[in-house]
Amino acid sequence: MEGRLEGDVAKTCVAGKEVDIGLMGSDYPTPEEMLLASALSCMMLTIYYVAKEMNVKLDDVEGYIEGTMDPKGFQGDPNVPPGLLEVNYFITVKSKDERINEVLEQSMRRCPLKDTLIRQIKVNVNWKVEKE
Repeated sequence: MEGRLEGDVAKTCVAGKEVDIGLMGSDYPTPEEMLLASALSCMMLTIYYVAKEMNVKLDDVEGYIEGTMDPKGFQGDPNVPPGLLEVNYFITVKSKDERINEVLEQSMRRCPLKDTLIRQIKVNVNWKVEKE
């Protein structure tokens, strides 16, 4: 992934397509909204993958995800975390197969982004400051 800041819009490149990301209140999705969209799509695709692996027919999968955050953290309040405080998935799965609950249990365990959200991970930020 690559990106460049142009004014108050981060222009990123995902799979060869430009995606514009902005601040809350702009015409663009925020980084938090992109994270939530990625987390929801990851869970739905994991359900698809596990169902296919187990030969379980899915009739439909729909979802909604929401995250809560307190903007005071982003605005500098040291007593409030700047990121998401809670994430809630709401997923409806239609299937007549009796093994669907096993598919969902495995999907909960195997979804990469859900795992990333709940597990402490190592994050490295490498700064390069250039003076013109």
